[in-house]
Amino acid sequence: MARPRFDLSKVNTIIFDLDGTLLDTNDLIAETWRYTVKTLTGREITDEEIRRTLGEILQESMLWLMPEIDPDKALDTYRTYQRAIFLDRISLYEGTEETLRALHGAGYKNTVLTSRMRTSTEKALAFFGIAEMFDDVLTASDTTLFKPDPAPVFLSLDRVGSKPEEAILVGDTVHDIEAGRAAGVFTVLVDWSRALPPEKRADAPAPDIIIEKIPDLLTLLKV
Repeated sequence: MARPRFDLSKVNTIIFDLDGTLLDTNDLIAETWRYTVKTLTGREITDEEIRRTLGEILQESMLWLMPEIDPDKALDTYRTYQRAIFLDRISLYEGTEETLRALHGAGYKNTVLTSRMRTSTEKALAFFGIAEMFDDVLTASDTTLFKPDPAPVFLSLDRVGSKPEEAILVGDTVHDIEAGRAAGVFTVLVDWSRALPPEKRADAPAPDIIIEKIPDLLTLLKV
């Protein structure tokens, strides 16, 4: 089925993925996975396995990566280690704060839709001083359905009173693009994605546009 033609002049809502989109957590996630898998199984996790986990719900990744390990033990090991290094291993992508402030100042409803739990999500947003730039934050703590299911996209829109044709979704994984397409919103893939690098994109659902840097959203929306 052909994608509908989008009128970006009607957009009033931007749904942002967090990890790998606004927040560079790639090294944090890789280090945590290496520690967890080595500690619990004695083996070295591969870069391709780490890439595959990006955008997934943590529990789902645990099941296929370490099926022989008790899930609760695996989750506790992962989260305990990551909490200890969290703020030391994360950063905002260049231009993120300025772009969010410009969109917020122009009247756009900025929202976060992430597979990260609420505690660490709020901790990161507060640490970088950007929490007030968002009208809503929807995390893995708030829903039982996750991307690529479109349900959390619809829920995010409902929470800010917006319609699919009024929104764009910005993300770095195939799950983001699949969820956005299924929900009928305009989809934006970030070109710095480690989860979906150029060599992996030919077989993935195509986004409506790819941006090279976050401030490109201002050009796209004529802000």
